[in-house]
Amino acid sequence: MSNTNLSVKQRPHPLAWLTLLLLCGSASTMVGCSLMVETGVMLMGRPKIPAAFEEFSKKSLGEKGVKAVVICEAPMGSDSEAAALDQELQAEVSRRFKQHDIQVIDSHKVATWIDDNGGDWGSPEELFEKFTDADFLVLVDVHEFSYLEKDSPGLYRGRSQIEVSVYENNEFDSRIFSNTIDSVYPRQYPEMADRISKHAFRKRYVDQLSTQIARLFYEHRPEETFD
Repeated sequence: MSNTNLSVKQRPHPLAWLTLLLLCGSASTMVGCSLMVETGVMLMGRPKIPAAFEEFSKKSLGEKGVKAVVICEAPMGSDSEAAALDQELQAEVSRRFKQHDIQVIDSHKVATWIDDNGGDWGSPEELFEKFTDADFLVLVDVHEFSYLEKDSPGLYRGRSQIEVSVYENNEFDSRIFSNTIDSVYPRQYPEMADRISKHAFRKRYVDQLSTQIARLFYEHRPEETFD
């Protein structure tokens, strides 16, 4: 496997933002600026952040005839925090891909194959030999995961460090993309435990993580990045 640093960061599309800035710069007042921006939105639509994977690799998971397989590796925790996290993220990321017209190998088939192999999915080469119709492997490697605020049992805040890598099914099974996600949710203030159950908050955080991972592969609104 290549050790080349492939890590990228998502950023708003420069042309979209430049257009809005030029519109705003031509206005003499804040009210005028707001009107000009709204006019630009009506004419061109709201600017979108392009998929980081597509910008970096010049390839697309949403291309017709292309199919991906999603694998998630999560740390084994001594409590229920990490229990079944790998299968949850695997299924939720796959579901979000389907919602954005990205074809994926059924997550249940993938989970069954991993179980049959003693919980070890092996290597990209082994996976592509099993799922021959997969063009890409999306590997979600969870290095850290928690949803309880440290030293504060009455507060919830999700924290994770995740590396997302993509391997292409070719003669080299090469890694063509890597992105590190450092997640903190919610960002401003932790959630009070008396307002939401532990189970409900954990589910909300897993949903948020799944969306954050999936957004690396399809364009989205700037405001969606700051949830």
